[in-house]
Amino acid sequence: MSILIEGMNMPKGGPMIVAIRPDGMVEDVMGCYVGKAISVPPHGRLGDLDRLAKEVKDMAKEFPPDSIGAERYRLFMEFIKTAPTIIPAEEEK
Repeated sequence: MSILIEGMNMPKGGPMIVAIRPDGMVEDVMGCYVGKAISVPPHGRLGDLDRLAKEVKDMAKEFPPDSIGAERYRLFMEFIKTAPTIIPAEEEK
């Protein structure tokens, strides 16, 4: 199993020592809040499903709405929508 520290960026300029408390709170050596550690469940390859869905939607525009190709793309989009979320989406800064 792995952990993810939400809200923390990679340190700049040098190493950063942090403490992870049992409740998931992450602090730096001065005791300042840095982020929250969460357990990442066992998983396969992680990818950006939102980006994949957009690409599939763009490809589906090439097919007539009532064609077999369009129906296959609709089914594929349903698979993408119902795929389990391992790590929730995060807004880019």
